[in-house]
Amino acid sequence: MTREVDYAALRCLLVIARRGRAGTGEITETQDVPVSFLGKIVSALARAGIVVTRRGAGGGETLARSPTSITVLEVIQRPFTVNYCTGDPRSCDRSDDYALEPVRARAQRAMIEAFDVSFDDLLDGSTGMVA
Repeated sequence: MTREVDYAALRCLLVIARRGRAGTGEITETQDVPVSFLGKIVSALARAGIVVTRRGAGGGETLARSPTSITVLEVIQRPFTVNYCTGDPRSCDRSDDYALEPVRARAQRAMIEAFDVSFDDLLDGSTGMVA
């Protein structure tokens, strides 16, 4: 998992999900994420329909939907990708490495299963993971 996915898709969204609304400064401070980096992350999440941003007094970031309907899997697959080369060798710019496809496909399936958990599940602890 890339640093970008770790920061944006997971940690920052957990802050927003916990608080209902969080400002960029608050997220930056609590998650130790540079403001410029967080701006790119929030923009990608907004384009994906995962967060809503509001500027000005009373502004900040909120989830676009209920945390029960947003999964970790959705977040990492929408603005970011899990694996860039699975399924069709013609779509992969490294088709000479296509012999690795069975391994990548198995890893993809395992990651899909592991990440198919909602932010609500993370917050209430039902996953067995501490959020």
